[in-house]
Amino acid sequence: MITLVFNMTITQPPHHNLKLSHAQPRRLFVGHLKQALHYGLALLLAVITTLSYAQDTITIHNPWVKATYPGQNISAGYMTITSANEATLVKITSDVSDSVEIHSMKMENGVMKMRMLPTLTLAAGRPYKLEPSGFHLMLFDLKKPLADAQTVNFELTFKNSQNIEFKQNVKAMVKGAENSNSDHDHHHNHNH
Repeated sequence: MITLVFNMTITQPPHHNLKLSHAQPRRLFVGHLKQALHYGLALLLAVITTLSYAQDTITIHNPWVKATYPGQNISAGYMTITSANEATLVKITSDVSDSVEIHSMKMENGVMKMRMLPTLTLAAGRPYKLEPSGFHLMLFDLKKPLADAQTVNFELTFKNSQNIEFKQNVKAMVKGAENSNSDHDHHHNHNH
């Protein structure tokens, strides 16, 4: 939520020793008001442009989180992220866990290896599928068990090529393994 506050002080010349018509103070007031509205409109357009940049740049498809078993305090999140411009995913937070990390899984010498990535660089126009056995989000220290049909809120923080941060909120549905296969019918190779 963005709150804009406009502070406007209008001063009028003292009325003693001056002979002003009744219309002059009103013209001064209207002139100051017009100027304040012009500045306010310019500021509002700048804010809207910045917000629409973030929303138009990143698209998220099929976000979901794996349901947990009783006593399990970790889970994984999946989604497809596409950026219209080069960008880097630098931070993820969630309302259901204390820590969220970007991980990759790769088969090396017959052994599946998982490693944490500090960031995920997104090439312009290329979808990055975060999915089981590939890139994914790890949710650590869950605050509660995750059951089918619950909603998990994420805040993804990106940096664009000018090193400007912007955020995107994502709502992901919790699904059990038996409900997740229908969302994973396309596979993309990522060379990171």
